[in-house]
Amino acid sequence: MFRAWALLAFIFPVAIFSNEIAFDSQNVSTETKNIVLPNTINSKLDDSNATGLEPVYPESWLANLFYQSLVGFSVTDVGNSACRLQSELYLSHLKNNSYWAVKMSDSWPRYLNGLLIGNTHHMGVYDECISVHQPIQGKYCMSTIKLQTSTNENFTQYSKDEYTDDNAWQEILGFIDYGDRYKRNVIKLGVCIPEACTSEDLEVSLQRELDRIFQAHQLTTQVKVKPEFCSTNISFFPYDTGYYVTCIFIGLLILVVSFSTVYHLVALRNGRENKTSQFSEITNIFSIITSGKELLKFEKNNELNVFNGLSSTLMMVVIISHGWMSTVTGPHLYPRQIEEFYQDAHYNIFLSINNGVDHFLFVSGYLLYAIMITKFRKPGFNWFEIPKIIIYKYLKSLPVHIIMILLTIFIIPHLGNGPLWANQMGLEANKCKQYWWTNLLVINNFNEGGNQCLFAGYYISLLLQLMVIGMIVVYIYGKNRKIGTVVLALLISASLIIPFALTYYSKLDGLSKLNISALLNLSESTSSNSYDFTHLYSKPYVRGLPFYIGLLAGVIVEVLKKKDIKMSKITSLITILIAWGLCLYIQFYSNVFYHRHRDYNVIESSTYAAICHLNMPLFVLWYAICYTTTSDGFPEKYLNSRFHNLLHKLSYSVSQVNFPIIIMIVFSARTSEVLTSGMIIMKFIYIILTSYLAALIMHLFVDAPFGLLINRVLLGRRPSTKEKKN
Repeated sequence: MFRAWALLAFIFPVAIFSNEIAFDSQNVSTETKNIVLPNTINSKLDDSNATGLEPVYPESWLANLFYQSLVGFSVTDVGNSACRLQSELYLSHLKNNSYWAVKMSDSWPRYLNGLLIGNTHHMGVYDECISVHQPIQGKYCMSTIKLQTSTNENFTQYSKDEYTDDNAWQEILGFIDYGDRYKRNVIKLGVCIPEACTSEDLEVSLQRELDRIFQAHQLTTQVKVKPEFCSTNISFFPYDTGYYVTCIFIGLLILVVSFSTVYHLVALRNGRENKTSQFSEITNIFSIITSGKELLKFEKNNELNVFNGLSSTLMMVVIISHGWMSTVTGPHLYPRQIEEFYQDAHYNIFLSINNGVDHFLFVSGYLLYAIMITKFRKPGFNWFEIPKIIIYKYLKSLPVHIIMILLTIFIIPHLGNGPLWANQMGLEANKCKQYWWTNLLVINNFNEGGNQCLFAGYYISLLLQLMVIGMIVVYIYGKNRKIGTVVLALLISASLIIPFALTYYSKLDGLSKLNISALLNLSESTSSNSYDFTHLYSKPYVRGLPFYIGLLAGVIVEVLKKKDIKMSKITSLITILIAWGLCLYIQFYSNVFYHRHRDYNVIESSTYAAICHLNMPLFVLWYAICYTTTSDGFPEKYLNSRFHNLLHKLSYSVSQVNFPIIIMIVFSARTSEVLTSGMIIMKFIYIILTSYLAALIMHLFVDAPFGLLINRVLLGRRPSTKEKKN
């Protein structure tokens, strides 16, 4: 009853103050409200410049202007002498219809289509361009062109949410970035140029040619060509010392695992498996047979299997979410389906994805209490053993993490190519080159959102930081229940107050909105443009609430077990359904923050920022209570299975490999794609299967053998089955 009143206490201010406290849109930051952003056309103009007359649009359509500019374009009259010579050779052969020259010219578009619908990537045929080798090498470059008007007229004042009856130019010149649409005034154009020409040469030449045509129609363009967006058939990334050292290390690891597996097979065949020696023990540690046996081992009567099964099921949801986030940032021929997905903010679970890892944090806290409380209550246990446990957990997390950092920096960039490949993979590699040490020191979640090495790396640091706090809390509770209860209550209270206060002070929305604009900013820039994503999303003082609720659930379940309290199946089922309904209601409520033109309410946003990370943990807490006090039911039979147990053991490896796998798939694209329902389903199935296959390899070759080796070194002996489970 107390929890219900506490939840109502957080929701009640929203109902009371929603109509009374509203902020003028000019006083709210651009990160909190859907207003005209600085990147819209003529955003510096005041509304006082409006003439009150009908807007004057260019007479010729945008695609025609691009065609006039690009039909005879080539990189000419630039400072690079080698580029000038190759361009002259290219033009002379093009006039004679030489095969290689026409092939270069044929590989990129002149007349652009889909401009009104948001087709921003006009990529041409990448492989046709780079397949030209003689007499010059073709180089493919992706340029970014921003379009503006050169007049003082502010076309955004004529803009509406839909441009059904207006001039087509209004969709371009009057574009307003609400976050739920692809920019119509930014165009990415692929161009094939001679290899000797640099990105700067193309930028200067293309800017000059566009100015010649567009300025006559009172339009201006801004051309940018990053070196990472120019590539040939030769790898953009150097084969440096780090690449060769990493290859040698991985090769040796594969060799050791292969030799150990063969040696183990021979020992099994000759009946010498039980004849232990130091050499055979080490080889068995790295044997796939040993790792496979541990992976397939299943203890059906372990009551914690249900929570492991829940985590393994929800891990697939996380993979799908990561796949969707990356897919949004890729090139799309008809992006209207994605825009409608974000604009239909009714019962859209993906829009509230900012609390997607809360259940993992809850389960981690719950399992920490369930496993460690008995150990801490033993009379002979001393507090100085806690650092040993923390060091053990830290070392266990390192092997996979280090391998993924090395792969991201030195190997993955060489595993593909394409118009978008070098830029995205270079961005990920550079972040790890600069900030790898923050991952090893477990502080990378305090970096800016766009500077974190490995997208999912923040979660490892967050979890280890919370684990240190959780160990201390459980130890205190084990020695003195009253003091431990007070400490846990203070942590839960602080985790509710801090996000409320930060959101109230910063005038932010109630959640980190992962809309189209936010995802594009994260994928295209080296730093996050979102204050809340950088300073709130991954910080332990904001994200610790689910973990502390997990500790609380462990305390409550322990008390219920001691008192032998039981609940009927009907009562359990009904209450779980009610709790699930409330959970969905609070979860879907976040969709209101995606609505256009909605007045900002600081109390509403601050309140939701506090309770959104309380939502899922409270539901899982009630499920844990029902599971403890009720006999077996369908969820238990589904979650407590050998299959879910196997997936759970792969969860850590999956969490590390899934995002690199996803961005490799998305950013190896050669052309824009059209997302249909069938294509989305097939793509997600492919991503899930590929991620788990990569995780299985990572587990058998890295996670399992190094985990057993750490056990052997720290324990000084082969760990028992119970120690392995713990």
